[in-house]
Amino acid sequence: MSTLRVDNLRGQTAGTDRYVVQVVEGSFSTKTSTSSTSFITTGLEATITPSSTSNKILISVAMNGVYSPEADYVVFHIYKNDVNHHSFSTNVGQNGESDSSSVVHFYLDSPSTTSATKYTVYNRSGNGGSIGINNYGIGGDGSTRSTILLQEIAQ
Repeated sequence: MSTLRVDNLRGQTAGTDRYVVQVVEGSFSTKTSTSSTSFITTGLEATITPSSTSNKILISVAMNGVYSPEADYVVFHIYKNDVNHHSFSTNVGQNGESDSSSVVHFYLDSPSTTSATKYTVYNRSGNGGSIGINNYGIGGDGSTRSTILLQEIAQ
């Protein structure tokens, strides 16, 4: 019979105590369309409850089937708990033809809370043309999926 005795547990020995504590995913596959120049929700959101106020949240967003007409573009914002928090955009459509593409974005947030924190992706048209997400997929319009991934990183 073997006996394992431990006097002290320490963090990782690779020189860092940073690691992924938890992962939360949100996805959305409905094709959307808007010509609004004001921000509206895409329907893509996820909520995470950090385990420590010092931990960070790595937000990974993959918007698929992003489309806009000629001479227009799509602007995205990440809202945190329904408040505008961070922006990113794409030049889809600015090349002089209607286009559909994928947009991937990463952002490291410091929420400083242990309360549930909701991240939602909003979008708007740059110039009032019809824009949207989840435009095309192998199965037709709306068969592609956009995803938001939240990873809590221990600090």
